[in-house]
Amino acid sequence: ILKDINSIENSKFELHYYKLLLERPIYKPAVMNLYETLVNYKNEVKVLSKNSTTLINELNSHLNRITKKIECKDIVCDNFLLKKQDDLCLKVFNFKTTIFNFKFRLFQYMEGVINN
Repeated sequence: ILKDINSIENSKFELHYYKLLLERPIYKPAVMNLYETLVNYKNEVKVLSKNSTTLINELNSHLNRITKKIECKDIVCDNFLLKKQDDLCLKVFNFKTTIFNFKFRLFQYMEGVINN
């Protein structure tokens, strides 16, 4: 869980950098739909940043639950923690996939619109 938290915190740092990059006047003039596309990317960064914060909070909460609950006294408790762990692993995987796809699209777009 700590590895996932660190990874998502790093992604959050990257998102802040992309936000700054999208706000800089480094783009070629007369690019079709430049403003609209940049606004869409900025909105995507905002959503991804919010989702990263939510996911970090969920992971920290789960980690606290695990550390406070050294051993469950029944199978129901164990199953609950395992189910929550599985759900969080899937959320982390989906988030990382979304970030990867976002970066790929952003870099492809930026390559064609940044001034030389």
